[in-house]
Amino acid sequence: MSEGKTNSAKRDVLNYTGIVAIIILLNYVLSFFFGRFDLTEDKRYSLSENTIALLEDDERMKDRVYLKIYLDGGLPADIKKIRNSIREKLDEFKVYAGDKIQYEFIDPNGEDDEDYNIEVQKNIYSEGISPTDIQIAQSGKVEVKTIWPGALIDYKGTTVDQIQFFNKRLIASNEDARGLADRTINNLEYKLISAIRRVTADDKQTIGFLQGHDELDEWQTADVRQGLDRYYLVEDVEINGQIGALDNVDALVVAQPKKPFNEKDKFVIDQFIMNGGRVLWFIDPLEINRDSLKYRGETYGISANLNIEKDMLYKYGARLNNNTLIDKDCGPIYIPGHPLGIVDWYFYPLLQRTDHPITKNIDPIKSEYASTVEIVNQGDADVQKTVLLKSSGNSLAFKSPVRINYSIVDVEPNFNENGETDLPIALMMEGRFTSAFENRLTQEFTASPDFKTRFKSDSTKMLVVSDGDIIRNEVETKVIDGETRYRAIPLNVDVFGVQNPNRTSKYIYGNRDFVLNSIDYMMDDNSLIDVRAKTITLRVLDTQKAYEEKSFWKILNIGFPLLCIFILGLVQFFLRKKKFAKTV
Repeated sequence: MSEGKTNSAKRDVLNYTGIVAIIILLNYVLSFFFGRFDLTEDKRYSLSENTIALLEDDERMKDRVYLKIYLDGGLPADIKKIRNSIREKLDEFKVYAGDKIQYEFIDPNGEDDEDYNIEVQKNIYSEGISPTDIQIAQSGKVEVKTIWPGALIDYKGTTVDQIQFFNKRLIASNEDARGLADRTINNLEYKLISAIRRVTADDKQTIGFLQGHDELDEWQTADVRQGLDRYYLVEDVEINGQIGALDNVDALVVAQPKKPFNEKDKFVIDQFIMNGGRVLWFIDPLEINRDSLKYRGETYGISANLNIEKDMLYKYGARLNNNTLIDKDCGPIYIPGHPLGIVDWYFYPLLQRTDHPITKNIDPIKSEYASTVEIVNQGDADVQKTVLLKSSGNSLAFKSPVRINYSIVDVEPNFNENGETDLPIALMMEGRFTSAFENRLTQEFTASPDFKTRFKSDSTKMLVVSDGDIIRNEVETKVIDGETRYRAIPLNVDVFGVQNPNRTSKYIYGNRDFVLNSIDYMMDDNSLIDVRAKTITLRVLDTQKAYEEKSFWKILNIGFPLLCIFILGLVQFFLRKKKFAKTV
């Protein structure tokens, strides 16, 4: 071997060794850093910031969360896609939580001992996981396979919760399960992180629903309560002039009261706020007789006079106006005798959301006979005020008394005739509030040793919404065997759209998410706010186009790679021929 060739070989060995050493060193250095790139438009492979914050919170994640997932075994392709997505999502969780997140997949039908399988399935069912039967057509026969799309969660060595990934009793053999798979995958982060949030919470805070002033009852707020009761303690509270009535409440929901507040109850609520309590006001400034509208086609909106608008709420920084909104962007109503039956009703505005964590990306909010709310005490540096909901650019406010008549649907009002646009409906206020009873109490009362009166609050939050219907769900009533049964209709459902299949997707409402996000935000727990609103865009193939062009794509996918290999081979052949021809 010539000396030139020997030196060349040594250089090659040194270069190769150097490259390997650099790669090993680079991997070692990068092992101390973490980074990922998600180039998808909807960030489907990225966890929300609040999810990451919860997983990295050592104070919250004090012990191991162990998930036993029973979606395993021989599964159809679409269901297998769900299982794989669960695995991928939990692996993402482990990146941030480390060994605090552990999981295993279990096939409830996987053992040879059938009796053992039945016992496992009985245990799963008793813990709250529902099965799904799948019809599988093979060789002209239809077989039924039972799967268990859920998981049990162990925390501190005890099974404490469960997750149901989807609820469907039967998937028929001719049914396309892709939509079910896509919806389930879209909700995985919410399902998983909400369960982790539940099991790792040390003490549940208490959300009180105020009663005693003809507020909405438990059935009329059932949808919101159901969303709250897995994360908070939910209870009804009545003040009745008792100073300590709200002592065990962390946040108070005042849902559409119809009777005036007396001074004692107002004082108790005021001092609750002064001591850092949170309050959500869902108030109707106008009283509207809907039965009169239904049977006579006309009614009037008059001032409700609840005795909290002019002193309490105004003092805190919000003024509820005695008016009613109409908006071109609105929800439907059924009008008896109208040719169309169900028509758009200007008095049911679909409210626009602002770019705030509470309202970001949620569906439109349906309101009914909403009024406007204004910011007052603009110069109060102690309280930050933010508009969360507002009307569209095509809206108009009528002052009380307001005449409401079905005939308005046959004409188009002159919206914005007063030059008003984007009228505010919901206001979030944060900071230190001044008491509504400042300079109103006698020295004898304020000096009483029985109760410590405060006139400036700790840092707290308050939500003022000038429409009580935003939190109210419809209630279906049936009499079965002489007994009255109630069923709450979810807030996101358009009850008129159920009767009319041509309704568009704009009639999916975000009222429930708005209320739940508001309470989470006010309780300083943001772990679910952005996850609730996260949506993955489903880019489904055009099946008709795919069928028509399948031959072209088959040829392209098989022939094009072979052609590339052939061309590269030719290039390599001529390059080698040219090189060795020169050498010779």
